[in-house]
Amino acid sequence: MKKGTASVPLFAIWTSIVLVMALGAVPLLPQSSLHCVVRGRIEVLAPKSGMHDVGTDSSGVAVWLIPTKEIAKPEPVQAQRRTLEQRDKRFIPHLMVVQVGTEVEFPNHDPFFHNVFSVYDGKPFDLGLYANGESKPVRFNRPGVSHIYCNIHPQMSAVIVTVDTPYFAISTPDGKYSIENVPAGTYQMHIWHERSDDQQLADQSRIVSVAAPVVELGVTRLDETGYIPGMHKDKNGQDYDTDRHLPAYR
Repeated sequence: MKKGTASVPLFAIWTSIVLVMALGAVPLLPQSSLHCVVRGRIEVLAPKSGMHDVGTDSSGVAVWLIPTKEIAKPEPVQAQRRTLEQRDKRFIPHLMVVQVGTEVEFPNHDPFFHNVFSVYDGKPFDLGLYANGESKPVRFNRPGVSHIYCNIHPQMSAVIVTVDTPYFAISTPDGKYSIENVPAGTYQMHIWHERSDDQQLADQSRIVSVAAPVVELGVTRLDETGYIPGMHKDKNGQDYDTDRHLPAYR
């Protein structure tokens, strides 16, 4: 009897330990599965009549969230493809944000040649001359900002911002942005704007805690007063040849 009764408490103890361990893990599941919406608004301050006023168009500001070490790094992109069109001597869209590993197609929809190139830190490349109906791809395999130009038409320009995260958005004309399906956790927020300097953009970077279904980041203000548009060089670092009158280049 003593031997039999002694085994019962021992079994009960081990059972209790297993139950406590299992129950202790349950509260972690809802938090890890919580996906949130992170949103806010951009105000681009532009000079007007010698004073700072909010610009009428606050679009074209890229916002992205980089997970901190406490959060598992997002999976690499699996064969994602985007398209940056050449149409009416323009790149459409002008700004694109992609995750590292994305392949971007550059189709030519104009009835003349284009030569797409970038000599900047994000992804240097030169696609050479190609005609209407043709398309060439580029894989953006590292983070950075790529300024895209045509070596024939100096008025053509675009920007591809490559980020190491799937959590990003671009502001609309009223400055609003929304990043969806963001797992709960802590992130470093980054922004980029074509008419803002690097120091100003770095100063706007901050830590963001995501722990509710909707996270409001409020208003972020950017000042483009010091922005001076300038003519870029061709792919060889030279001024553009404006004397080309051949039909194929028009």
